[in-house]
Amino acid sequence: MTVRLDVEELLRAGYGDRTIARQLGVNIGSVTRARTLLRLPKVRGGLKPAGSLEDFYWRRTRPVGGGHIEWTGPRNTKGVPIIHWQRTSHSALRIAYKIRAGHEPIGYAHVTCTHPGCIAPNCVADSAVTPRKGHHRLGPGVKPLTSREEIVRLLTAGHSDRYICLRRGVNSARVARIRAELGLPATQMPQPLSFETRWTASTEPADGGHTRWVGTVRGGRPVIRVDGRRISARRAAFERLHGRLAVGSVQPGCGWEPCVRPDHLEDRPMRDQLNTQLTAIFGEIAA
Repeated sequence: MTVRLDVEELLRAGYGDRTIARQLGVNIGSVTRARTLLRLPKVRGGLKPAGSLEDFYWRRTRPVGGGHIEWTGPRNTKGVPIIHWQRTSHSALRIAYKIRAGHEPIGYAHVTCTHPGCIAPNCVADSAVTPRKGHHRLGPGVKPLTSREEIVRLLTAGHSDRYICLRRGVNSARVARIRAELGLPATQMPQPLSFETRWTASTEPADGGHTRWVGTVRGGRPVIRVDGRRISARRAAFERLHGRLAVGSVQPGCGWEPCVRPDHLEDRPMRDQLNTQLTAIFGEIAA
């Protein structure tokens, strides 16, 4: 007589004959004969604490026929069956593989059968020996959250690869591959508006030859976007007109405070120069 592996495991774990027969769906007489063959003593009745991880594994499983065993214990947030043992969590799949092979798996322990929820030792393999199927319907591989049809819909609607990746959490290589399969050209990213275009849209002529700002205002001052950042509109206009960096604050020298006309703007050196000239003129007159 050859003793079944699962029967031997439960016998050595301290289960009674009747419990083993009910859990594995076998005849109680065959379990009793297996106990005699293994020279194991009869066990006392009552619930006994688990003596090992393997014992805990058998207490959290149930046979469902066809050699398959389902997990009845807890699972983690990823759906992996786990065993809480001595304040540590263990993968029930790794325990099942150890029961089958006698040692821990080198890679990932994964299910090889197609029975839903099966965790039978004979149906668990080591990924280092038997590669797992990443997109098997019951395998541990992660299925893509966004379908190909959804990606095709977004591509044909004109969205860029970057937009689809950010909005749907899709791998960029996958989106690029589907775009190539559809023969769709790469989406042209909109070119940033030129300074002149932004300036024209943000200003309007005012009486007296002045220019009024009608664009964005921050802290009471007109600002304009240049190279992706917002800066003083007066400073930007001054520097473009004179071809140099402004020194100090840039203010309208025309006498109308709201004015932003570039040739009406002055920085500190220009104001100092003007003041020097006025002083010289009025000084000579006074003399």
